[in-house]
Amino acid sequence: MTDPIPTGAITPLHHTPPELSYPGLSPQLLARTKQLWSARGLDFDPAWRGGIRALPGFCAVPRVANVTDSAAVDLVFLYDQALLWVRALHAATAAAYSRSIEGMSVAQWHCLAGVTARLTEQMTALRLLSLTGLPMPAMQIARSLSEDVDTALVLLIRPKLAQRFADCRTAEDANAFWRRHIAGGRAFKAISEKLYSVGIDHSADTDYAKWRRSVLTILSTAVHSNLVNPLTGSTDRDTALVNDDSLYFATFRVHEFCAYAQLVTPGLTDLLDSAGKAAPDSFAQLAAPLSAILINQIPSLTAPSHEPKRQRRTSAN
Repeated sequence: MTDPIPTGAITPLHHTPPELSYPGLSPQLLARTKQLWSARGLDFDPAWRGGIRALPGFCAVPRVANVTDSAAVDLVFLYDQALLWVRALHAATAAAYSRSIEGMSVAQWHCLAGVTARLTEQMTALRLLSLTGLPMPAMQIARSLSEDVDTALVLLIRPKLAQRFADCRTAEDANAFWRRHIAGGRAFKAISEKLYSVGIDHSADTDYAKWRRSVLTILSTAVHSNLVNPLTGSTDRDTALVNDDSLYFATFRVHEFCAYAQLVTPGLTDLLDSAGKAAPDSFAQLAAPLSAILINQIPSLTAPSHEPKRQRRTSAN
């Protein structure tokens, strides 16, 4: 978030409505979200309290001075929806693994449970960093999060690769697996080939692939250089992503993960529904219905625009 007012960061009590943690949230987005939940027989408020309000280090969205729209707050709200889905997906895959639910291999369930656990931690940390004005570590996490999304998708596509991942027993094994199958865009290439077979072109020369490369290049600079003036804390918005941009990219990738997972594994929703029924007292029961809700919210996700010369990019691009 940009230029927060310190007094606006007061976190509402546990029992208060979720919207009080998002000052300036679009009433239309809130109403639409609750309608989507209600249509599937879900109660948004208690799920939000258990899945978002209870996060380690949770803080409300700070009030922002001199804003003309709700875009920045809406982004955090959509990000939290994505985080809630990842938590539900982790619970469902862990339940499916422990109960050996058919439809995917035991190794796939095992590895997906591990990757989604890591995604949950990354998203929790990224949320906290973004809301407290720490863009550089947020950028590093966003880059790692993107790789984990690719990992999860490629595990859905290639059961044998999931088995190799599950067979890793040491840090050296895991690092070797990562370098050989994930790093350097290797996982994305496998995902692109699979998506092409269902009618989505993400080849290297498409606008999407070029945009993705440019974002990841900028994110990688957070690991290798200091783009922020250590004395003034100022950031060159033309060369570096700031808090809202990292948050947007992470939100975009998780929404994308949700949508593409359904395409590369057509029966995934039914499998998650089975896992939810097998673990009815956990977040697992939210995984299947939240998948549809998240996909429905994709048109609401727009990139932040910090200056007039920067154009907003919708998720459709």
